[in-house]
Amino acid sequence: MNARQLRKLGRALIHDLDLDTSATAETVCRRLVEVIAQRTQREILLRFDDLGDTGLSGLWAVTADEVNIIVVTTTRSWVHRLLIVLHEIAHMVCGHKPAELTAHEGRALLFPDLSPKMVKIIAGRTGLSRDEEREADRVAGVLTRALLEWAGRQRIEPFPPDGDDLGTRAWYALGYVPERGRHV
Repeated sequence: MNARQLRKLGRALIHDLDLDTSATAETVCRRLVEVIAQRTQREILLRFDDLGDTGLSGLWAVTADEVNIIVVTTTRSWVHRLLIVLHEIAHMVCGHKPAELTAHEGRALLFPDLSPKMVKIIAGRTGLSRDEEREADRVAGVLTRALLEWAGRQRIEPFPPDGDDLGTRAWYALGYVPERGRHV
């Protein structure tokens, strides 16, 4: 995909996501998978799991019955998880080949007793090249920029900090003056 096609894809995905200003990184992760499933007409299951010491933060595989599964680590923040989801989705968009699972492996990915050993076995069968990984990073980067641009265009009403929580104390420490509603 060239840069123009990627930007067009980013804009189309943002439109299809139909997010509101209350969207969180978790919401975007889940909605993104729904939109890609609709666009590609493939079943995609998203699973968050502790991938242990596998060295992996995410993987994409397809079961024998054509169900796509994206597994993302839970040891990262939701924003980091979103970036991982974007990377795995980018592999799909680029037409890369996922790891193919036997029926037994597919069941293992779908149930909550996923072992790090199983993750290593599945990831070890992925035949993605360095060029494909770089391409997925590039596509994920464009999609990330599209999300950031969308977020930057949202109008969010300012709120005055009040109470005695950590956030309010931070506002005051940074120079917030309630009478003026701004920093000094």
